[in-house]
Amino acid sequence: MSRIAANPSILAAWALLAALFLWPFLVPHDGIHFRVMGMACFHGCLAMAWNLSSLAGTVSLGHAAFFGLGAYGSALCNHYTHVSPYLTILFGGLLGALYGMGWHAVFKRLRGAPFALATLASVEIPKVIIDNWNSFTFGSLGVVGIPGLPAVELGSLLVRFDESPGAMYTLLLTCMLGAGLLHRRALVSRWGWGVRALREDETAAEALGVNTNRIRFQVITVSGFFTGVCGGLYAHLLGLIEPGLVFSLHMSAMPLVLTIFGGRFQWYGPILGALVLYPLDQWLFRSLLPVGHSVLYGLVVIVTLILFPQGMGKWLQKSLQRASS
Repeated sequence: MSRIAANPSILAAWALLAALFLWPFLVPHDGIHFRVMGMACFHGCLAMAWNLSSLAGTVSLGHAAFFGLGAYGSALCNHYTHVSPYLTILFGGLLGALYGMGWHAVFKRLRGAPFALATLASVEIPKVIIDNWNSFTFGSLGVVGIPGLPAVELGSLLVRFDESPGAMYTLLLTCMLGAGLLHRRALVSRWGWGVRALREDETAAEALGVNTNRIRFQVITVSGFFTGVCGGLYAHLLGLIEPGLVFSLHMSAMPLVLTIFGGRFQWYGPILGALVLYPLDQWLFRSLLPVGHSVLYGLVVIVTLILFPQGMGKWLQKSLQRASS
C-alpha cells in the first residue's frame, strides 16, 4: 500500500479501474452508455493486438485482414457446424494466426513503407475471395442472423449477454483488462526485450544473439491471432457482417490511431486511447458534426502527434510524477 500511495501513476490506474467497474451501479439502466463503453473496451483489445506487431518496428496498415478472417471464420463456422460461439471465436483467431504466418513468409524481407503498403494490399485477397464465393460465404450480401454470445451460468445466476448491456459491458471490460495484463507481461518479459531490441536496431539485436526472424514470426502470428479473436467476437456482438465492413480500412486504421494517441510504448497506451477517443467520438464528435465527424477525429490525432509525440499516456505519467515531486 505504501508503494501505491507513493506512486501517483499506480494510484491513478487503480482509481480508473475502480471507476470502470463501479459506474454501472450508478447508471444501471443506461443501455446506450453501456454499449459505447463496452465497444471502447473492445477497441482497446483490438489496439493492443495491433500494438504487438508495431513494437517490433513494423507498422501494419492491413490488420483488417486478420479481423475480417476472424469475423467470417467464426460466423461461418457457427453457421455450418452450430458449434458454440466461444469455440468458433477461437477458430477465427486461428485463421488470423495462419494469415499472419503467410505475411511472415512473404513480407519478411520488407521494412518501413514497403511493408506497410504490402500489408494494406494483402487485405484485398481474402476480401475478394469472400466477396465472390457466394455459395459458401454468401458473397457481398454478408452473413446475417449471427447468434450472440450464449448465456453463462454463474452458480444460481444466469447471465444473458444478449439481453443485458451491463453484463456485456462487464464481459468486454474483463476481456480488455485480461488482454492488458498479457500485453504488459509481453512487454516486460525477456521476449519483450527481444522485440524492443529488434525495433531499435535489428543488426545490433542479431549481434547480441536475438533471433530476429523467429521473433518477427512470433509477433505477427500472435498479433494475427488476437486480432482474429477480436474479429470473431465482433461478428457475434453485431449479429451481421459483410466484406466491406470487416475488411475496411477503418478496421486497420482505428487500432493504429488509438494506440498512437494513447502511447505505443506504454502497455496501457492502447487502453487509454480507446477509453478516451472512442467515447469522445460517439458522444461528442458525432453530435457536433454528424456527417464529417471523422474530421474532428483527425484533428485530435494531429494535435496529439504535434504536442504529445509519445502519446497521452507518457504525458500523463510525467505530469503525475511532477505533481508528486
